Amino acid sequence: MSDGLDAVTIPKWGIEMTHGTIVAWHKSVGDAVKAGEEIVDIETDKIVNSFEARSSGTLVRLLAEIGDELPVGHLIGVIASDAVTEDAIDAFIAAQSRDEDAAPAAEKTSTPAEPTASSETDAAPVRIAPALRRKLDAAGIDPAQLTGTGPQGRIVKADVDLAVEQSAAGAAPAAPAISGGEPLPSQQATVARKLSQAQSTLPLYHVSMDAQVDEIMATLPNGASVNDLIVAAVQQSLVSHPELNQTFDGERLTAVHGQPVGIAVATDANVVLAPVVQTAADADLEALARHSGELISRARGGKIMASDQVPAAITVSNLGMYGVTAFTAMVTPPQVMVLSVGAVQRIPVFNEADEVVARSVITLTLGSDHRVVNGAQAAAFLKTVVAGLENN
Repeated sequence: MSDGLDAVTIPKWGIEMTHGTIVAWHKSVGDAVKAGEEIVDIETDKIVNSFEARSSGTLVRLLAEIGDELPVGHLIGVIASDAVTEDAIDAFIAAQSRDEDAAPAAEKTSTPAEPTASSETDAAPVRIAPALRRKLDAAGIDPAQLTGTGPQGRIVKADVDLAVEQSAAGAAPAAPAISGGEPLPSQQATVARKLSQAQSTLPLYHVSMDAQVDEIMATLPNGASVNDLIVAAVQQSLVSHPELNQTFDGERLTAVHGQPVGIAVATDANVVLAPVVQTAADADLEALARHSGELISRARGGKIMASDQVPAAITVSNLGMYGVTAFTAMVTPPQVMVLSVGAVQRIPVFNEADEVVARSVITLTLGSDHRVVNGAQAAAFLKTVVAGLENN
């Protein structure tokens, strides 16, 4: 807050959040705003959250449009608590923009042969977020060549994407053109980015075991599913193996509070979300099933909340309903494990009397980040999960 003016910026809602996409504005320029009132919806990392005003007043400037993807801390609006002049608002915006550009200065590099914006006396400085500037640098494009379509001529993501696309097309004219192509939706693009990073940096390995589930399925209460049984067994295994109930950001291990377990949910938009079951490990299965059902409904309806995605060490990914018998899902950092669940199969097995009998069997495959979980730990954890299903 400065001289009756308050900056509305892209907030940082999670450790890995770097950008946010404007989904909807609830206020227009000139509207009155109360502190704590929702003014804009921002999409980031699989969720859409509403940003609440920090102060009361009037929304005097709106600096981002629906669909704009902007870095954390980027100025998107201005609230005035008192009557102010347009010049004062312009000066406030300019000061905020200078602060934003200066914040990651340590990350920027400059070449002596190319004058920086501060040394140019005969041209206006290029207004562009550092992350977008780096994207242009990687493509060999000078930001000064672009005409920004954002507020006050600022170069926005759409400008950068178009410039990179045109540059790539010019560099490879022999490549066949593909008509009708569309970029990935924001949520799917976020998932793709995270999984690509995980695939290239995470030493992932898998161990598998079969669990006989006839007895536990016979006691399944109304409203509960096989997936609820598995989540409950995973929670109990986290209690027995607290050393694995951690997240890892590549440098630091952080203990997870309670025994939360993510559940992978496929949406109609072809995006897989992973809300987190947060019931206590000793909660009854009916309570877990109700909570799980609410999470799944919100995820499928695109209404997942930030509170549904608390830190967890593991996610359960179940493709059994599609008839898949076994598969290997990917760990999504900072989580360290993922449990892949196949379909329940009726197969012949040997019983204790060495007789062939029919049993309902499910294959569980535990994927682990080898930097944190070694083979013996993974095997012990999965064995405890299986025991929880067979001996419950």
